[in-house]
Amino acid sequence: MAVMEEGTYPGTTVAASIYEAASGAVMCSMVIDVNGTQLKGGICLVQKDGTLSERGFKDVQEIFGWRDWDWERWGQEPETFAGAAVQVKVETVQGDRGAFSSIKHVNPAGGGQRLEAANAKGLAAKYGAKTRALFGGSTPSTGLRAGPLTTGGTPAAGRPVPPKPPAVKTPPPPPQPQAVTSTMEECWDVFCKKNEGKPELELYGLWSDRVLAETGKSQNDCGAQDWGKLMGSMTADDIPY
Repeated sequence: MAVMEEGTYPGTTVAASIYEAASGAVMCSMVIDVNGTQLKGGICLVQKDGTLSERGFKDVQEIFGWRDWDWERWGQEPETFAGAAVQVKVETVQGDRGAFSSIKHVNPAGGGQRLEAANAKGLAAKYGAKTRALFGGSTPSTGLRAGPLTTGGTPAAGRPVPPKPPAVKTPPPPPQPQAVTSTMEECWDVFCKKNEGKPELELYGLWSDRVLAETGKSQNDCGAQDWGKLMGSMTADDIPY
């Protein structure tokens, strides 16, 4: 097989499956047609320490056009997942028998690029003074330039400065209750203990229903506070759900 030039290429899935590696990591493995050459690539779903890869799950969902996640769907033949558009990064690998092309990364078509929320407060603190000088001392609230400088309590125009009102001390706001947080792994452990003895397939169905009922979201969309809400409901409920 001829070695391809390294770079980013569009591709189409020929087959896909999932497997658990000896390290404990769970991978989505794909055979992908790249310009008529079939190469193998993969996306990590669960890291070897058991941590879920949120981006991995979302990338696989986007590639196959799914809005949920159903592990049983992977019981189908690998060729069932053919025909999905992807974008791959191809690299050259030196093997015992010479150089060959391999897929380094698999992304949804278009690259799966995401924009992160801006750290507006941090940037304002770092560059606020410089930008005010650049724009002539304008302020974010009014957009007006700063007034004339004063000397000895009197403006440059010679008018007296009005007396400043006395400072009013406002009491500090009452402390806000700290949000309770948890993780999906902690919630799943408690959930399994409350449902000990139930078949695995039944557990998955009950789990999805409970997460949706308590958080109003699917598990892929839940954050630390959502898991904290679910944990609170389960620890307060002595009846197995």
